[in-house]
Amino acid sequence: MKSPILNLVPSIQRIPCQIAPENIEKYTEYRDRFDISLELSDDKLFSIRVKLDTNTIILPVASLEYLWAFTLYCWILYQEYRQAQVNGAKEFNCVGNPRLQDAYSVLQWAKKNMLTSGNEQWPEGLPAPQKNPENESDIHVANELFLCALGWMLYHEIGHIVLQHPPITTSYSEQEEKEADQFSTEWILSNLEKNCPMLRKRALGIAVGVLCLQSLEVSGKSCLNNTHPNAHDRIFSCLSKYQVGIEELIEAFSITVLQYLFHDDKNITIDVDENSFSEIFGDLLLVISRSKRS
Repeated sequence: MKSPILNLVPSIQRIPCQIAPENIEKYTEYRDRFDISLELSDDKLFSIRVKLDTNTIILPVASLEYLWAFTLYCWILYQEYRQAQVNGAKEFNCVGNPRLQDAYSVLQWAKKNMLTSGNEQWPEGLPAPQKNPENESDIHVANELFLCALGWMLYHEIGHIVLQHPPITTSYSEQEEKEADQFSTEWILSNLEKNCPMLRKRALGIAVGVLCLQSLEVSGKSCLNNTHPNAHDRIFSCLSKYQVGIEELIEAFSITVLQYLFHDDKNITIDVDENSFSEIFGDLLLVISRSKRS
């Protein structure tokens, strides 16, 4: 049963070269030296990973479907929430119009599919990945941010290969995960100027990727083993180093998504009267961290 996410396979295959084309010569060197390859699978659960004995990065179709659906919903959620603020709305409904409802329905389907069989048919009549969507449409934006988010995940796995982390769990495994995060984030962001438009797009993609991992923790269905750092710690470590422009888009987007993810947790509230999105974002991550430890 063909998934529409397979429409993006050619783009997915090009991610290692295109996510940061300024580093293409270095990537080609790593690819050839370590014989790095990508392989689709029909595994269920969110299990993007690398086989370090063969340096093969495994991409389960159900995981790709969930990441795309999460990207679509979060982008639409942010757009609608921002417009509600502009309109002076006192309350906001996360499924308050057909645009939000359709994206949410896709996300719920992708989550259920990923956690059960992993090969259910994409629901008819709902948004889906397209090879050539209309420019600047929701599908187009979702495709682009999905590819950036997946690029960060791929380079995390490539980091394990290049840094020659062992294929076994040790007392250093969590530190190795942090090193792989740093490798990927620096690969994608470090060679761009602060006000470069591409920096904003790539950083937003990284935010989507890490927030997607956070969504798995919130649901209690995290498919990551306990060697990985907490997602909220990864959000801070990956994004705090890079200030993207002056409008604080990444912080505002992340705050919106985190509020949605933790809306049922009464221990997690934020003070929106702070001076900047950066302060609100920092406070929110701190509250999440304290709640997780209590």
